[in-house]
Amino acid sequence: MPPFVQPMLHALDRMQQREALQPEQLTDQAQALLVDYFGAAEAEGEAAFAHGALGLLGGHTHYFNGFALLMPLPHGVAVAVRTRAKGPTQLAFGGREDVWTFQEDTQAPASAPVWVRVVHTLVRQWAPSPVDVAVANVVPPGCMDAYLAALAMATVRALQSHFALPVDSPDIYRAVQEVLARDADMPFSIAYPIAADQGRPQAFSLVDTETLEHLPVDAPDRDVLGWGLIDARVGHVRKASFHRKRQKQVQQATERLRKKAFPELTTLRELEHRHLEQALGVLPRRLGPVVRHLVTENQRVQKLVAAARNRDWQMFGALLLMSHASLRDEWGCTDARVDFIVEQAEAMSLDGLYGAFASGRSGCALLLGKPFAVPPCLDAIQAAYAERFETPVETRLL
Repeated sequence: MPPFVQPMLHALDRMQQREALQPEQLTDQAQALLVDYFGAAEAEGEAAFAHGALGLLGGHTHYFNGFALLMPLPHGVAVAVRTRAKGPTQLAFGGREDVWTFQEDTQAPASAPVWVRVVHTLVRQWAPSPVDVAVANVVPPGCMDAYLAALAMATVRALQSHFALPVDSPDIYRAVQEVLARDADMPFSIAYPIAADQGRPQAFSLVDTETLEHLPVDAPDRDVLGWGLIDARVGHVRKASFHRKRQKQVQQATERLRKKAFPELTTLRELEHRHLEQALGVLPRRLGPVVRHLVTENQRVQKLVAAARNRDWQMFGALLLMSHASLRDEWGCTDARVDFIVEQAEAMSLDGLYGAFASGRSGCALLLGKPFAVPPCLDAIQAAYAERFETPVETRLL
């Protein structure tokens, strides 16, 4: 057997293991969980599904109304709900033994996990009577922003269907964004619930977070471009207070720029790249990197879309590497372990990887490359990580 055959067979085996549950399979699972946790009922509940959507260039829109490009995954969240004959609202999350019970007029305690608080808040806002709720999830654990947005949208859509509530998507997205930001206690971009609700696999989602317009951008088939996810298991890279501080700094920078140099400026979205150096000249040193990151990141979205439409995946990967460097050096929101993963991936360009970057705020790195190159590169990075940090890392093909 030629030496290159065995690695290709191994890569093919890995690629065949990446299939995710289809939306209808996951909604069936959520319905079954209702019975498993709460018993049979005369009337069936309603279930809804939403995709987990990873930010390619989207994290900057947590802090101002820019453009975002996200990648909806086949993986998602299904939520099933049904009216309770009597008693308080009950929430169950598949794979967890605990059931959360809440009286209709009570709030979830601050000690409850954020996903419990999000579902309970949405039920209080949207359900006219107590309900049983069951959640089935296959979004990778480290993709917390993607998970919360998909969980929130699936919950709202299930409640809408069950109680025949009117559908008005723009208002729904704003309401969901407010809940996510409040219960997560940090800024949360409206791009994520939009992509969770409207996105589809094999297409990127381009979202204008000011107008809420969204547009699919064709993504390549998986035999053209491969994706891998590495979860460093570090939890949130920064505390919620970091993100609140950054949001306040964005507001301070915008106000100062309006007073000192750009009187008509209302948002950093309006600051053109050609005016960036002038803007940095009137800002205090502590705010310069914040503005530079957000403005350049927003500009990169257009370039990333152009690279996708031109099928220039080397440029696509290079732009994402630039994004990671800016996130690390200007914004200050990466982790040394995630940086190590990205550095390892960047060094594998000759092996067929195009790039890698931190996706989300929870210590995950997303990498892309030639389909048959991604599985062995994931294995190599996994081994290098274990040697460097003496701890395992979770990898998966997307």
